[in-house]
Formats: sequence, C-alpha cells, structure tokens
Amino acid sequence: MYDVVALGELLIDFIQNGSSQNGNPLFEANPGGAPCNVLAMLARLGYRTAFIGKVGDDSFGSMLGKAIQETGVSAEGLVYDGSVNTTLAFVHSLADGDREFSFYRNPGADIMLTDQEVSKKLMEECRIFHFGSLSLTDEPAETATKKAVDFAKSAGNLVSFDPNYRDALWGSEERAKQAVWYGIGACDILKIADYEIKWLTGLDDYDKGVRMIQERSEAKLINVTLGCQGSLAYYQGKKIFGDPFLSEKTIDTTGAGDTFCAGVLGFVLEHGLDDLKETDLEEMLTFANAAASIVTTRKGALRSMPDRGEIDCLIRDGRKSQAKQNMIKTFSVKLPSVGKVKGFVSDMSRIEGDVLLLAGKYVIDAKSIMGIFSLDLSNPLQLQIEEWKEEYMSVIEKYLDVSISESKI
Repeated sequence: MYDVVALGELLIDFIQNGSSQNGNPLFEANPGGAPCNVLAMLARLGYRTAFIGKVGDDSFGSMLGKAIQETGVSAEGLVYDGSVNTTLAFVHSLADGDREFSFYRNPGADIMLTDQEVSKKLMEECRIFHFGSLSLTDEPAETATKKAVDFAKSAGNLVSFDPNYRDALWGSEERAKQAVWYGIGACDILKIADYEIKWLTGLDDYDKGVRMIQERSEAKLINVTLGCQGSLAYYQGKKIFGDPFLSEKTIDTTGAGDTFCAGVLGFVLEHGLDDLKETDLEEMLTFANAAASIVTTRKGALRSMPDRGEIDCLIRDGRKSQAKQNMIKTFSVKLPSVGKVKGFVSDMSRIEGDVLLLAGKYVIDAKSIMGIFSLDLSNPLQLQIEEWKEEYMSVIEKYLDVSISESKI
C-alpha cells in the first residue's frame, strides 16, 4: 500500500548553471516534473510513494527512471515508450527572480500515456492521489488522467490537485481554464499559486478568488502560495496565514511549490482533513513553508529535497530569531543638556542587556557617557533596548521625545 500515488510529467529540467569560457550558458540536466517532485519530497519524509507516467526509451528516460527510484519513489507505474522522446524543459532565471520555461514536447513522452497504462491496482492501494494540469494538455494523457481520478474516487481515496499552469503548453487560454476547473472540481485538497488565482478568476483579491473556487469545488482544504510572501490556508471558514522563511542563499525556485505541496500532503496523511484547528493549520503551513525555503537554496528539485531534520532545524532557528526580535524595542529619546545625559547614563546602567543609541551610521553603548557626547544631541536619538521588559518603561519614559510618545498614545 502506498501513501501517495501521483500521475503526470516526468522530464528533464535543464537549469542554467554558469557560463562557459566563451560566455555561452551552461545548462545542468536535473530530473524534474511537478508530480514527481511532490513524491520525492514525501519519500524524503518517510512516506511510501509511487509514480504513474511515461518517458521515452532513451538515455534521458533511463536517467529519470533511476533518479526517482534513488529518491525512494516506486517506478511500478512508469512506462517506457520507444516511439517518442522524453520531454525536456529549459528553465531560464529572470532578473526579478521569476522563471521562464521553454518546453520540447511536440509530442513528449509524458503526454502519450494511455488510459490502458494507468494501473487501477495502484489507485486502489493508495491513500492520496495527486495530479496537475500538465497531463490534461493533450490526448491521450488527458483521458488517462481522468480515468485515474475516477479510479481514486471509486476507491474512496483523497484527491489532491495543483494546477501548475504553464501557458506555453496550452493551445488556448480558455482550454487551459477548463482543464484547471476540472481539476479543482475533482479534488479534496487544492494547492494554487497567487498568480494562478488571478489568472483563473480575474480577481486580485485572494479571498474573493477562493470563494469563487469554493463555489465550484468540494475541496476541504485550499492552500494559496504567495511566493516570498508566505502562504494561506482556507479551511471550514478559517483563513490562516503562514509566514515565509526567507533566505539570502536562494538560487533556484524550481520545485518550491511542489515541496510546499508535499509538506501539506504529509500533514494530511498524519492528521486527516476533519476537525482541524487553527493551530494545526499554522503548524502545517510553517512546515511546508520551511521545506520550500530550503529547496530554493539548491539547484533542481527532485534530488534536492530536504529531510525532516533540516526542516525542523530551520523552524527552530526561525522561532528563536523571531523571539529575539520580539524582545528588541526601539524608542525616540531627547538628551538636550549635560545633566540630562548624566541622568540618562545612570538610568541606562540599571537595565540588563545591551542598550544602544543609534544616530545615522553611529551605534554606541548608551551606558557610556563619553560615547554619548560624541553624538549630535540637538536632534532626537533612537534608543534600542534588547531583552525588553515592561518594567523598563518607568526608567526611560522621562527621556522620550514628547512629540513621538504623544503620537503613539
């Protein structure tokens, strides 16, 4: 029995990795494909997964078959076709951090999967079936996908859907929207990106867009990914926001959404979809966002998934950093006379931890009278207190800039 079975594209993501001596871009062949990325992350977390799809009986197809098995994903449902080539995608990184895709898929092996090649046995032996819209772009894969969905539903399994919209693969926008609405109408769990909501519904307001989706779907859980802004979960009238885990080491966002999706599915495998509390949803988003953040610091996706220990470590570090940040308070103070400065230094010595005065590029110890006299005291200064305690307010209140403190009140 498998925890999650997914159907869809398994392909080569050629991702730019530097340039040659002649200045030509160098592309690295990374195993990819959204459904398989999801499975690879779940396998990394210890879940049993299997893939249904088709690759060419060529060197790339052989590479992909080995790659998914090395990541712990069963290739029981993988089909090799000698009459068509493995699908290729070139991923171009843009200046704003977004990506642009060029697909070599006319046809590609992934869209040649037939309904006869879909394993009913795999559908009956899984707990969750996951798919995306790329297998709905062309026949015979579209019919095969819908047959798999029917198998999953008849077996009483949960169905997960991620549109993963790529406009270059669709003959028309209207056809793409019809396919995405089909997936939304068939699923219990939906992961959708912010830009996909705007594209699909024409609405900039996510709440209104989700309401439109809910009117056409029986999905119990809808997750909206917001890129570097975090994520949202909509569940039984609740809306929960998940803070992002931003990293200066981000080099490639390929697979971030798939990693997030896997984090959500792993949570559902452990907790189900019934009677979830806000704290449950917060925990789910925290884990999924952290996992997605880590994968953006690595090239590729399928072979770059983090393990549970890495994710938990990032979450712990993030909470410690946030707790420390919450303990830092900043105030505007005025020290117009020598007597005021002397009293200020004496009072600041009563405060535990670091007490700093900030003036432009200067940062000095507020407990040192000589340092303070090196500053321009004609203007208000910023006082920063680490490890803040409310009892310190009575110590500093007589030095606060009156106009600032009054405006806060």
